[in-house]
Amino acid sequence: MARPHIEWIQAQALPWQDDAIADRPGAAAKILSQDAASGAVSCLLRYPPGHARPAGTLAADEEIWVLEGGLEIDGQAYRQHSYAHLPAGMPRSGLSSEGGAVVLSFFSAAPEPGPEGFDERRLVRHLSATDNVWDGDFAAMGLESMAATARMRTLRQDPVSGEVTYLTCTMPFRQGARSERHPVVQEFFLLSGELAGDFGVMQAGAYCWRPPMIKHAPYGSWTGTVLLFRSQGGPQSTLWEDPDQPFTWTPVHKPVLPPGLAPLMAQPWPKPERF
Repeated sequence: MARPHIEWIQAQALPWQDDAIADRPGAAAKILSQDAASGAVSCLLRYPPGHARPAGTLAADEEIWVLEGGLEIDGQAYRQHSYAHLPAGMPRSGLSSEGGAVVLSFFSAAPEPGPEGFDERRLVRHLSATDNVWDGDFAAMGLESMAATARMRTLRQDPVSGEVTYLTCTMPFRQGARSERHPVVQEFFLLSGELAGDFGVMQAGAYCWRPPMIKHAPYGSWTGTVLLFRSQGGPQSTLWEDPDQPFTWTPVHKPVLPPGLAPLMAQPWPKPERF
């Protein structure tokens, strides 16, 4: 297993590292998870105001979700809550951020220069959550039981691998009853809300990298949630099982983390102040 099981870590607990992503000098990064063999990495990138990168071509797919601020890539503006999937080998005229930005970023290999040439079917130039489109198919992933209390938007379905990236938005006070397994890696980032599960209570900013067939759930949320999910290794499907323990709104705090990260999550993450 090239990446360790991370379930979960709050991005807020991770340090900002200057120039940790070689192709993004001048941008600070929080490394969420990384494949030591391939160089593939999931991270937050913080671009300072006035940041600019010249034209070039990456040897990795780059998938982005703008958390804050804005970017411009190839003349296309990406504001808060916008998404793109830019395939490896796609020529780019440049990247800039006039006012700064924080961007959830996924690189499929080491983010370094590479040759031109890409499959245009794999390009998702720009999507925005503010389009108010919820077109995802729960049944296609075996998640029919969620349809009454949640909505999904498919951001990307890879025409070659079948891998999928999607948003799920759940209603407040929703709770599940059964556990799940998936035959592919499932990666997610909690964009907003609070989520209680079998490993504790996650707050917005929680990140998970779950290897195939790891049993998890049921989940519930007082607040409702918005999550960005990615399947790695193929299309996502779902196997349902009875849980080892029934759902509770107050689960024991026991995140699964590699030794280097475990001390950062020794205690439950505090709820954000609301009043």
